[in-house]
Amino acid sequence: MTNFSTARPNVQNVQDGVQRAVHDAGDVLRDKAAQASEALKEGTERVQAEAGAMARKAGERVSERPLTTLAATLAVGAIAGYLIGRR
Repeated sequence: MTNFSTARPNVQNVQDGVQRAVHDAGDVLRDKAAQASEALKEGTERVQAEAGAMARKAGERVSERPLTTLAATLAVGAIAGYLIGRR
């Protein structure tokens, strides 16, 4: 027969170890999620800043050469209309 009174402390030690491991894994996952969230936030801010700079630059170019911009827009529209009409 098995002596359960001697096995009980071993089971408790295993349970404690498993609980510590689960707690530690949760802490690691929380830290990694926070790092990923921060990296995503920084990337989003960088993309927004770059998009804003590009929009300002495009606006400046349009202001500098409005007729050239109009001609280019008409050309792109004509090509797109031709390609869509071929279907």
